[in-house]
Amino acid sequence: MPKYILIGLLVVIITFLIINNWPKLQETTKNKIIASIFGIIGLGFVILISLLIF
Repeated sequence: MPKYILIGLLVVIITFLIINNWPKLQETTKNKIIASIFGIIGLGFVILISLLIF
């Protein structure tokens, strides 16, 4: 149970830091962050579908 609390806190803290520093970031850094978020979501869907099929 404590690990879920830590994961939740990390997600909130990282999101807060990104939101506060977003206007200061360069365009290439913004693009990398957005691409990595979509990459993680895509990878999650592929893993989920592969687990459901097999």
